[in-house]
Amino acid sequence: MPTLGILVCDSFDADQRNKYQCEYEDLFIDRLLEVDPDLSFITYNVQKDIFPTAHDQCDGWLITGSRCGAYDGHDWIAKLEDFLRQAYAQEIPLIGVCFGHQILAQSLGGRVEKSHKGWGIGLQHYQLLEPFAGLTDTLDLYAIHQDQVVDVPPTARVFAKTDHCPHAGLLYEGRAVSLQPHPEFSAEFEKSLIVRNRGNKIDTELADKAIASLENSQVHGKEIMTFFADFIKG
Repeated sequence: MPTLGILVCDSFDADQRNKYQCEYEDLFIDRLLEVDPDLSFITYNVQKDIFPTAHDQCDGWLITGSRCGAYDGHDWIAKLEDFLRQAYAQEIPLIGVCFGHQILAQSLGGRVEKSHKGWGIGLQHYQLLEPFAGLTDTLDLYAIHQDQVVDVPPTARVFAKTDHCPHAGLLYEGRAVSLQPHPEFSAEFEKSLIVRNRGNKIDTELADKAIASLENSQVHGKEIMTFFADFIKG
């Protein structure tokens, strides 16, 4: 039974926790169990400085999203970067999503910054540059981010992009893959994040357009979760 270690980089606020009766990492766990009931999980809240004791303690690692920036300079971020570099060197499978995508790139020689293009939110249609997860042309997923990978690590290649986010999906030499969008999000959860930031962090007009994009939307979350599960098992 493969065990996936989840490196948790953020926590729900109290109102989110009360509404969804779970924590952020449970979004991944629930979606992954839908496609592979044999997976098991161990979570480590690295934002609270709770780290695995060994890089091979699990069969692979998934790095979650976060409200922090990869460039913020927190001690736990530097420690996470070091952990990822060593795990990558040992060819232990690594999966990064959103902040996880960014911190993995940064730790392996890429560069992350707050994009001058502003927010990427709502339903996004990513052009696939090569077949991925059984898909050949377009990858449809929800996104909510300002930061982006602006320089790709030397051992990575881009497999998914939009005009707004040209490095949205990265495949690495060895055993690592990452995505800027969120395959773990439902339309309802994506909407809740946009609504809570509408009119303050996110411009009202942009937020409303993103919310409208969610209506009757279909995404490839299941395909990506299936790919992740298979990726961990090798």
